[in-house]
Amino acid sequence: MSATEETPRHPPESGPMTADVVVDQYGVITRWSAAAERCLGFTASEVEGSAAAGFLAARQAARPDGGDRVSRGREAPVALRCRDGRVATFQVRICPTAEPPGCWKVALTPMTEISEARAVDDAVLDALFTRSPTSLCVYDPHLRLRRFNPAARGMPGVFDEGSIGRTPYEIWPESNADAYEHDMRRVLETGVPRLDFEKRGRPPDDHEHEHVFRNSIFRLEDSSGHVLGLATTAVEITEQRRAERQIALLAEASSVIGTSLDVMETGQQLADVCVPRLADALTIDLFAPVLAGEDPAAATPALTAKDLLRVGMRFAHDRFGPTATARPGFPYPSAVTALVRTREARRAVTDLPADDGEPLYRGTGGTRSAHSLVMPVSARGTVLGFVSFYKFGESDPFTEFDVMTCRELVSRAALGIDNARRYTREYNTARGMQRDFSPQGIVDHGAVETAHYFAPTSSEANWFDVIPISGARVALVLAATDEAGLRGAATIGRLGAAVHTLTHLDLGPEEVLARLDGVVTSISGLQGSGAGTGGSGTAAGDLRCVYAVYDPATGGLALSSAGHRLPVIARPDGTIDVPSEPVGPALGTSEMRGKAEELRLEAGSTLVFSSSFTDPAAAGSVPSADARGRLMRVLSAAADVPLKDLKERVLETIRPGASPAEGEVLLLARTQRLSDDNFVTWEFPADPAVVATARSLVEHQLCIWGLDAAVFTTELVVSELVTNAIRYASGPFGLRMIRDHHVLICEVSDTSATAPHLRYARSSDEGGRGLFLIAELTDRWGTRFGDTGKTIWAEQDLLAA
Repeated sequence: MSATEETPRHPPESGPMTADVVVDQYGVITRWSAAAERCLGFTASEVEGSAAAGFLAARQAARPDGGDRVSRGREAPVALRCRDGRVATFQVRICPTAEPPGCWKVALTPMTEISEARAVDDAVLDALFTRSPTSLCVYDPHLRLRRFNPAARGMPGVFDEGSIGRTPYEIWPESNADAYEHDMRRVLETGVPRLDFEKRGRPPDDHEHEHVFRNSIFRLEDSSGHVLGLATTAVEITEQRRAERQIALLAEASSVIGTSLDVMETGQQLADVCVPRLADALTIDLFAPVLAGEDPAAATPALTAKDLLRVGMRFAHDRFGPTATARPGFPYPSAVTALVRTREARRAVTDLPADDGEPLYRGTGGTRSAHSLVMPVSARGTVLGFVSFYKFGESDPFTEFDVMTCRELVSRAALGIDNARRYTREYNTARGMQRDFSPQGIVDHGAVETAHYFAPTSSEANWFDVIPISGARVALVLAATDEAGLRGAATIGRLGAAVHTLTHLDLGPEEVLARLDGVVTSISGLQGSGAGTGGSGTAAGDLRCVYAVYDPATGGLALSSAGHRLPVIARPDGTIDVPSEPVGPALGTSEMRGKAEELRLEAGSTLVFSSSFTDPAAAGSVPSADARGRLMRVLSAAADVPLKDLKERVLETIRPGASPAEGEVLLLARTQRLSDDNFVTWEFPADPAVVATARSLVEHQLCIWGLDAAVFTTELVVSELVTNAIRYASGPFGLRMIRDHHVLICEVSDTSATAPHLRYARSSDEGGRGLFLIAELTDRWGTRFGDTGKTIWAEQDLLAA
């Protein structure tokens, strides 16, 4: 580009080229634009200061449309002379201008370009009103319809020949026409177009369905800016909005359905999501085994509608009409066998029974028509039940898109229901295992009277027991683990079996817990991994245990704990003891454990064992300080309250007006003492001659107790025990006999730490039959060790004898 060429400052405008000329009040040209120079050929220096009339040709052009706008003083076709001698016709538009004052602005537009633009405009206008797929309507300034194209006529019953001269509200009253007219008036006033206005409602030809149209509104003006009215365009977006609503529905469903592990709550979640946005009513019916956590196909091979239970229901109250006085009943699905076999959705027009009562019954007559969609709830190859969708009325059936959406929702709900079913099965199994491991009804022992409360849960595992041991003593034990579900129940079950085994070895509480620690470490698979030394937990999940042994002959209580709460002790005089030691580390840590606590209890003392909440001094064990005070008052009067009543009072104190939470274990044990006439003790030197003396003393004591029938067996047992003590031990030995309810116990204690072993002697052997005879003649026998030796004991059940 040469230096003399002028670079255009603006890109060329589209449309007809217009040249601007300014003429003063005397008709003299004061400004000649570059566009005027291009149109006529004269430069500004040649024209400015000259009379404008000098450029008029003798022949003046007529308007192409034959109209006369010259008289209006604004626009006219004018023939002008060009510099090259040609005569060109221009459309002239004159309007006043303030710069400079008193002058007129003359706009010149070549008529050839105007004709071409007018032809294009006419073609576009003709296409819009004859062939456009977009609805186009023209309204006058009073918002009355003047013209519409065939696309508008295609809207369902909205526009017809009778619509001409009517306002939008008069044309379509069952819509948001009020808001539409408000926006139309604003466009008339401001000239600012209104885009994307959503007009929605039920059109005259389709009262059962709502339709949505995206409208645009713009003002119509003539060339001089005079407002002629409004033009509106509309495109139906009903399916788009429906799809958007369905997508939003699916998104909401994914965040709501399946958040609960309760079968009925999951079913109700589906109903709440779908009604009223997808259906007017919905029912969810599942096979009865599903609610118990079972596989319906495995539980009952041939399932029918009678096996269905309703777990969820919802219906839209506003869909019954203003004159409806009864809500409909919703029948259970029919042809269940076929639905289970095909697993396909079934659409039908059905009659619903109307009834004022609970709509969950069967066998009623139909009085209200509705479209129904029955869809199987299927998960992992098993049909769990059915979901029934309803739309009231006969003219609004479920579409294929509705079926697809319902199938997606039911599929999500099915997984949630199946997960809840499987959780319920594991929950019930875990609770059942805990109940099976724990005693269902504790038999009162001569040492203690007991009462208990146990509410198992699957979120953790608890176990307790009252185990009779030798010498009329009793072991009281509670254990808990944070391990959940079946694994926790299995762990606590194995722990309980180990406790029973160790208890029958007559070990002290601290030794029982020490050996349990090794068992738990083995169960958890921590041996040799380093996790069992110095750790704070186990793979079994923080296993805790409290173990106590009570001796009714002496009133002694030996107590030890591995991470578990110790019992609260309510003495007969009203004082409360809350032991704080010894609470050792949880099981499975392999840490050192201290010696058991030794306490002396009076007869009538009450031990209150709990998994969590009976320690008034423990933070968070009870809801408030007031509740702790109430618990202390209840326990202080424990001696005068029957044990079962005391249990109820303790539970009510902890949670007034409500049942204790699942996972709670409460064990109450009231101590008893053996009276002096129920046991007798003798000391003997290690002399074989004392065997006869021992037999004589035993016979005499049994006669005093009125147990003459047990004399022969007891003398034989005592003879064998005393003989073994003289033969294998050194120093004096003791003989004790205990009558405890229907049990007779014989004990021989010596200073030897060697445990006897049961032998099965051959027919030629001269000895080795002593313990065998004892095992045959008594119900139980065993050995326990103390600080100074051992005790061999044997029990006889007097009732069995």
